[in-house]
Amino acid sequence: MEKLVEELIRIQEEGGAGVLATVVEVEKNGGVEPGEKCLIRDGKLRLGTIRHEKLLQAIVREADARLREEKSKLIPLELPAAGGKVEVFFEVLPSPPKLFVVGAGHIAVPLVKFAKILDFHVTVLDDRILYVNRERFPDADEIRVGDMAATLKSLPITPSTYIVLITRGHKYDEPCLREIMHSPARYIGMIGSRRRIKACFQRFRDEEKIADEIIERVYAPIGLDIKTETPEEIALSIMAEVIKVRRGGEALSLSGK
Repeated sequence: MEKLVEELIRIQEEGGAGVLATVVEVEKNGGVEPGEKCLIRDGKLRLGTIRHEKLLQAIVREADARLREEKSKLIPLELPAAGGKVEVFFEVLPSPPKLFVVGAGHIAVPLVKFAKILDFHVTVLDDRILYVNRERFPDADEIRVGDMAATLKSLPITPSTYIVLITRGHKYDEPCLREIMHSPARYIGMIGSRRRIKACFQRFRDEEKIADEIIERVYAPIGLDIKTETPEEIALSIMAEVIKVRRGGEALSLSGK
């Protein structure tokens, strides 16, 4: 138990993510006892007292789903060899959500402020040092200057990553989108008119044979439908959509109209 506590502390200090699974109830005695635990991190079993192999395999699979939803939950698992139904409580220990703001224009400034209020770890990317700097973004956790698509390619993207493409034009958006479309990012949103977005997506289908289910992951036009006009209002609608995706809300996105 001491090693388990140490690992939980380490996860928190490193800003990582994990799932602590605890057996709550067992229908019959099948080699599993209530109170047994195990810790899953990065899709792998780290520590614990559960020794039943089939149960561990089921727990690892379910832990991945729980972590993606960022919701703790009591789950019944059907395992005849472990005494029938086993109830396991999955306690999710999510990593801090990370927001990549790609493009440091006028919308990015209020967007970063809103994201920090909502406790996101924020990275701002642009290829113009006059735009992406500490004076302009004092609240950002990280500032990256350089080719935006290449920088995105170098950054670690996880299911806790949310990416907003608000560059100064589709000639910059499209290379960035190519780098992240197949990533495990929880959210990918891209700004732009419906006409330009439709043309962009059609090029992806025709020239690069990208499947519709991949393209449909992208929220474009970006943001919730709240009839925005100012940069601050647009930034608010973007962060509202990010929260909608993170929490499983049902508000109407512009991309769904």
